[in-house]
Amino acid sequence: MPMSPAELRLFIDQHRAWIDSGGTAGERAEMSGVNLNRAELQDARLEYADLSEAILSGARFQNADLHGANLQRARLYEANFRGANLQDADLSGAPLQRALFQGANLMNANLAPADLELADLTNADLSGARLQRATLRGANLRDATLGGTDLRRVDLKDANLLNADLQGANLRGANLQGANLQGADLRNADLQSARLQNADLVQADLRYARFVKARMQNADLYKANLQNSDLRGADLRNAVGFTGRHIGQARTDGTTRIRD
Repeated sequence: MPMSPAELRLFIDQHRAWIDSGGTAGERAEMSGVNLNRAELQDARLEYADLSEAILSGARFQNADLHGANLQRARLYEANFRGANLQDADLSGAPLQRALFQGANLMNANLAPADLELADLTNADLSGARLQRATLRGANLRDATLGGTDLRRVDLKDANLLNADLQGANLRGANLQGANLQGADLRNADLQSARLQNADLVQADLRYARFVKARMQNADLYKANLQNSDLRGADLRNAVGFTGRHIGQARTDGTTRIRD
């Protein structure tokens, strides 16, 4: 049975008093497993609240403060987190398909693993977030900040990463097949053994990136900057726009596959 709006308001007010008093008044919101389907939580202060395993599908969290909140395994299908603060929040194991995170702060958040298929993370800040083995198929990460993020073995097939900041990101073993990485900043990123078949890397900045043993067949590298990138063992057969200039810029060896 869903929590009533009056009950929810009481929880929020008590939690706010707990936050404002440093824990000497009010009470921390303990809402683990509670049914809050489609709840209206815009602008709510829920720092460090316990919402683990809560039912929050379609809930509205626009501009809410969820810093350090526990959202482990919470059901968050199509939840709206536009402009919300989720820094240091724990969303591990949460189903977040089609959730909206435009402009949200997810710095150092734990999303490993979480299901973000078709989620919208346009302009979101995911710096330092943990996303290893997360599912982001078809997700929109246009203009997102992912510098230094742990993206090992993440599934980004067909994701939109147009102009995304991925400097120094760990993308070892990631699936980026068919992903749009036009204009993305991948300087110093680690893409060892990543799958980049049919990926769009037009005008991407790939300086000092590591593509050791990466699969890059049919990838589009037109005007990509591969200065000092490591392509040893990479498979670049049928890559579009890959020229002799790129070969001169990058580190290659006898294991780099360019032609059949």
